[in-house]
Amino acid sequence: MSKKIIILGAGVSGLSLAWKLSTKGFEVHVLEAKSQVGGLAGTLREGDYCMDIGPHSFFSEDQEILETVLTLFDNKLVPRNRNVKFYYQDKFLDYPLTAYSVLFQMGLWTGIRAGISFVGSKFTYKGNVRVEADDETVEEWAIKSFGRHLYDTFFKPYTEQFWKVPCSELSSRSIPTHTRMSFINTCRILLKRRLTDKKSSLIEREMLPTYYPDTGFAEIPEKIAEAAITSGVQIHVNSRAVSIDNHSNGQLRVRYDTGETWDEITGDTVVGTIPINHLINMLEPSAPEDVLIDAGKLEQRSIVALGMVTERQDVLGCSYIYVLDRPYNRISEMNAFSNATSPEGENILVVEIPCLKDSVVWTASKEELFEICIGALSKDGFLSPGDVKSLLLVKVENAYPIYKKDYVPHLKRALDYIEEFDDIFVLGRAGEHMYMDVDVCIRRAFDLADKMITSYE
Repeated sequence: MSKKIIILGAGVSGLSLAWKLSTKGFEVHVLEAKSQVGGLAGTLREGDYCMDIGPHSFFSEDQEILETVLTLFDNKLVPRNRNVKFYYQDKFLDYPLTAYSVLFQMGLWTGIRAGISFVGSKFTYKGNVRVEADDETVEEWAIKSFGRHLYDTFFKPYTEQFWKVPCSELSSRSIPTHTRMSFINTCRILLKRRLTDKKSSLIEREMLPTYYPDTGFAEIPEKIAEAAITSGVQIHVNSRAVSIDNHSNGQLRVRYDTGETWDEITGDTVVGTIPINHLINMLEPSAPEDVLIDAGKLEQRSIVALGMVTERQDVLGCSYIYVLDRPYNRISEMNAFSNATSPEGENILVVEIPCLKDSVVWTASKEELFEICIGALSKDGFLSPGDVKSLLLVKVENAYPIYKKDYVPHLKRALDYIEEFDDIFVLGRAGEHMYMDVDVCIRRAFDLADKMITSYE
């Protein structure tokens, strides 16, 4: 008798797991709270307009995953190059930030001050006890790696603008791996690359040639969903899981809300790709109080994406820009990814506004958000009020796992509790409270599927 698996969440992780399991004969049901699949990799489609939730594109150094995704598109996706910038004090810098950016693009005086500050940081930290990676804060990492000047003028304001948490309270894991490199290392890598004409995969990962579907990144999870459905997976949209308990038949029972009625489904195993704290709070009987406290410490940051339809083309001169001291932290241009994301002669400029749930930004209308953003956009020469024809809006409550400096023991205790169950698993960036790119989400989903298949043999 085949096992019945219930997966909570139809993002890339949940869909990939469902697909892999279904090919091995498992009965798989996916419950998705929203009306469409994709999660953070989804695309808002209104009429002929397609807007991603922030800039996405697919790339991978994992050949199996790369070939798997390309096969879904009959190998018709072609690689594209991305050009990404920082906008800092009215200057465009390379992304990821490199020693070249600091020494030459920031300006001579800034480069000199940064260099002196960096040397000073080496004396400050010389002889200190090494801070363990999980205990190191963004403040400690940035000063040690780049010096006090760049920390005060660049890393601190940008990081706190994005996360809404002081750098002294954030784990250095909040900084992407390709950025967590010292000033000396970036110099060495740049010099090596210039002399050997080779690229370092660490610093250049996000600059790899990437793949992007014609009408939005959501085509990737949609293709995975189509393959899963063909293999027998049942995807239930508009179905928000509410509770998980043991049914009298010995299986797990998941109750869910369709918006009109409450329903339930039973299965042998439940896999949560929803935030781990939400999953733990769903369990009946309730988890121990200390576990609930630990789970409650695992916070997620929200995001609001405002799309502005315009006839202007090549507004940014690149795919997207990280910005400092603006109401938004990133601007992207949809036509830089695909002209098919809007009607001919039109374009969509998207600003991402970091926020906390129930904040003024979170509750604002698209018109109110436009008024908040257009002044800075106009001042920087990107868009004027008269350039915008209409507005698009997406709000995501649980977009990024927040890595506070003490998050590791809380996460460990939450995961340890889940591991006590042999029929409940967590997966994905929300389920595992781990930031990861799409290719890594697929890889971890396939690996979990292999583990589950082996355990049921």
